[in-house]
Amino acid sequence: MRVLLIDPPQEFLRCRGQARCVQPLGLGYVGAYLEKHGHEVRFLLPDTRSYIGDDPWGELRAAVLAEAPDVVGMTAVTASYPAARRMATEIKALLPQTTVVLGGTHASSNPVRSLLDAPDVDFVVAGEGEETMRELLEVLALGRGVEAPDKIAGLVWRDEDGKGRYSGPRESISDLDALPFPKRDGLVWDEGIHPVFYQAMITLRGCPYRCIYCAVPSSNDRRTRYRSATDVVDEIEYLRTTYDIPYLFFHDSVFTLHRGRTVEICQQMIARGQQVPFACQTRADRIDGELLDLMKEAGCHQIFFGIESGDAVSLKKIRKKMSLEKIRSAVAEVKARQMRCTGFFMVGFPWEDEALIRRTADFACSLDLDAVSLFSATPLPGTELWDMAGGDHMPENIDFRTPQVNLTSMSPEAYRAVYDDVSAQLKAYNRGRIGVVSW
Repeated sequence: MRVLLIDPPQEFLRCRGQARCVQPLGLGYVGAYLEKHGHEVRFLLPDTRSYIGDDPWGELRAAVLAEAPDVVGMTAVTASYPAARRMATEIKALLPQTTVVLGGTHASSNPVRSLLDAPDVDFVVAGEGEETMRELLEVLALGRGVEAPDKIAGLVWRDEDGKGRYSGPRESISDLDALPFPKRDGLVWDEGIHPVFYQAMITLRGCPYRCIYCAVPSSNDRRTRYRSATDVVDEIEYLRTTYDIPYLFFHDSVFTLHRGRTVEICQQMIARGQQVPFACQTRADRIDGELLDLMKEAGCHQIFFGIESGDAVSLKKIRKKMSLEKIRSAVAEVKARQMRCTGFFMVGFPWEDEALIRRTADFACSLDLDAVSLFSATPLPGTELWDMAGGDHMPENIDFRTPQVNLTSMSPEAYRAVYDDVSAQLKAYNRGRIGVVSW
């Protein structure tokens, strides 16, 4: 079948080019898997396009019409779900017989509601999409529609009464090495693609932690599964050979989660001559000096820590179980090796007041980080924070860098005032770090 995979437009619709330079790896994996099983796969990734005309929706409609897909598959996080709904409506108006399927973290957090809130979406895939999409396409290719959809695990559909039905979760893929590398070609718009598009990788799926603001625990993906070191370094070699990448970013939420495997990846990179400058995300309590030395030898030059708070009580409440001393020590260990270190922080949790918010900002500025990023606590469906907030606090267009939702006991005006103040403090800190070389 002819399949068009779409990352719903957000910045594209505001006529901003290349807002998202990184390939959506979930779509890349699904595309490669479907292609392996005989389907023709193309990508429409509007937010990676550098040139945008005066009529973005017109450009999108023309691109979809030219592709004439049998099936459209879209991925959506909560922030892009409204664009996905609109995209489904546009597709159905152009090509009524085209089957529209929605997946991604937002759909997985509440699959039935995600379907019913999007009347032009035919099916929702909850959880990992490779096998569910393959089975769905097999049935659609027979031309009979979906017979006994409850037999396809991870699928949501409408019954004859229009009610959403869910077949139940699909078991997570255990052997990640059996998956092909993500598909990175076949773009509808391939002009002006930023080189960073080809520099993203993941080496694991799932996460054992239960941070209250994160949707992963709700996605049936707590069981962490790892790619082997050999498979990871094989992909690095493939990316360097095929796309001549000068840089690499590991998008795992906790790259160093399994210390022994991280050591093996770095050792293989060195032994096979695949050292390449790379960055990764991890936790402050999952690194040590010996591991950092090896990572630096393999090419690591920047680490991003999700620190979140400068208050010990808040760290405990959000289930970020580590001490402030551990965070300070971890940052110092990274900096001592002339590696860049960036910290992410979040304020505005329900129990926070002005003093606590300012404590986080002061702590961020005290760590000698190369850069800091501040976010306002925004509850996502399927998270514990969503439940704590009572649900239905989601703005139509999400921007985590501004207080669209006030969860604190302060008035909205008071919370915005203190947020704007500490945001200005951290922006001034970042400006002061410009030109400060740490490697």
